[in-house]
Amino acid sequence: MLTLEHFTTWMTAYGRASAENDPQASANLFAENARYHENPFDEPITGRTAIYEYWDKGARNLKDKESTFEILSVQENRGIAHWQSKFTVTESGKRLALDCLFVVEFDDEGLCQSFREWWHIREA
Repeated sequence: MLTLEHFTTWMTAYGRASAENDPQASANLFAENARYHENPFDEPITGRTAIYEYWDKGARNLKDKESTFEILSVQENRGIAHWQSKFTVTESGKRLALDCLFVVEFDDEGLCQSFREWWHIREA
């Protein structure tokens, strides 16, 4: 059973891994066979190794990351959070802002087994 404390700790670690451009710390938050849906209409990124590669690419292309979150719901094995972040695209120098909704499902070991996000982006 997911608790508010565990989900808050997980979201904090997710934000720290992003800010520190640490793809391994990010991947370690996910189960071996996790599914990561960056977009609800695309096929998920599947497996910890693929999630690591996704985060590694972001670590190389984005900088000056900052984020905040608010927990909206914790029920059974699922947490829902509102996530906001800002970052700079390395190549263009553009500063962008994301406003997201995360739906995160956890396995019995407390690792994410399913991650779904919906987001909007604008120039900051």
